[in-house]
Amino acid sequence: MRSGLMILELSTVLTVVGCRFGEHHAAPPVDGSVGSDTPADAAGAPDAQNVFHGMHAMIGDRPEWTGSCSTLSTYDQMQMHFANPAQQEDVDAGWEFETDADSVSDPSYGFDPSWPMTAPSERFSLRFAATIHLAAGDHCFQIDTGATGTDIISGKNECGQIWLDGAKTAEVGYQAASNGPATGCITMAADGDAQLDVVFWYFNVFEKAKLQIRTCSGTSCAPSDPLDLSSLAPR
Repeated sequence: MRSGLMILELSTVLTVVGCRFGEHHAAPPVDGSVGSDTPADAAGAPDAQNVFHGMHAMIGDRPEWTGSCSTLSTYDQMQMHFANPAQQEDVDAGWEFETDADSVSDPSYGFDPSWPMTAPSERFSLRFAATIHLAAGDHCFQIDTGATGTDIISGKNECGQIWLDGAKTAEVGYQAASNGPATGCITMAADGDAQLDVVFWYFNVFEKAKLQIRTCSGTSCAPSDPLDLSSLAPR
């Protein structure tokens, strides 16, 4: 009787284990961050089935004299302020926030993954760089930092910008091109990728830090959709 029970138990184990051989396991969602739950190669890079979607985030120069958009008037000038980032990483979240915290590493900013080092509580600058895949046709983008005008008070003495293919597409804040929230559009002649940069120049620490990006497709559309994570790739 004992030997028969052992055979039955062994058969059960083999059946349970056997169902694992050749079994298909779904990969994690492609918009997930790279971490312990994401298969990776020996170098730590995402494998072909788990391409990282998101943006490359940088903490740039600390605004010293003003939060004016005139500090970032050209693409080259903007890039110079992020030439030697204090921290940088690929993220799949962090470009939408509204918080009273002045440290960009505070959890209320929602960065995923979080920053490797704690950031000081002070004025700061952020840049998000990515390629964004867009279908042929018109696409509009809106940026909102909470500023309602362009003077130092209503413009919150800070600046938010969207750049597409090196051209300033929308700008909001102190001495911005237009009152915020600001919208700009791009026309794609064919399906393809555009270079996207989102910049947040945060000077007035007495104001709430807010960044919101919305987009839409179609002629004269009104942006209301968050960025589609699956269309973004860090650069």
